[in-house]
Amino acid sequence: MFDFMRLLGGDRTSAPRGRGGVGRRARPGVFVQLRLVFYGVLLGLMMPVIRQIDWSALVPPGLKIEWPTGFGIAWPAGHLRVPGGWTRGVDAAKAEASSAAAVATGATAATAAGATGALATAAGVASAASTVAAAASTLSGRSPVSARFTICGHAKRIDCMVDGDTFWMAGTKIRIADIDTPETHPARCVSEARAGKAATLAMQALLNAGPFELVPIKRDMDRYGRKLRLVERNGKSLGAVLVRRGLARRYGGGKRAGWCGWRRWV
Repeated sequence: MFDFMRLLGGDRTSAPRGRGGVGRRARPGVFVQLRLVFYGVLLGLMMPVIRQIDWSALVPPGLKIEWPTGFGIAWPAGHLRVPGGWTRGVDAAKAEASSAAAVATGATAATAAGATGALATAAGVASAASTVAAAASTLSGRSPVSARFTICGHAKRIDCMVDGDTFWMAGTKIRIADIDTPETHPARCVSEARAGKAATLAMQALLNAGPFELVPIKRDMDRYGRKLRLVERNGKSLGAVLVRRGLARRYGGGKRAGWCGWRRWV
């Protein structure tokens, strides 16, 4: 093969040497040039046949060579492909189509996400407006209300008892205006803790017993942001029930007395 290439380049080892022993560079003869043209024409005529040959039968099992439709080699452990060659146009078209598909998919996803976000925002606004309207109706005292109250914990407070005179309803903190009960957060002594727990459970039972009214007073809110309301059922104060049981004191404003040493509770 190398001799043939040297022959085409005019480098003949048997060429006569000139003066000084330096070989003269001879150019290929007419016969060599005609033979080169003949080989080129023959190769061009054979290319369609070469393309139809099943080359997979000539390679070992598990080895795949993509030629002449592409430059690539695949084996059981992996795949190697070099873009270009005869499939350069095909590779470019595939890459362009893939890029266009990715852009179209991204635009569709963005449009869908925008529509979903708009619907979620509208639903959130409607839900918030409904919650505000429900809370306003609950605190107005115009109609009986009811809920299922639990004891407040660390979770979000919706309908739960803080202590005997404070509770959450529909996400609003309410202070029963006409009574004062023992503190539980924190209690100042063991007896106050026991009395506060008893008052909390008693008011929870009263509220869960059925519908009641939240009657506004002259002052709407205290300094802690709690809504001030009288809690009544059929025109009778539920706070007065705790007073009669010895679990609360009547309260009309001013400084509250302590509960440590208070004995009227059950």
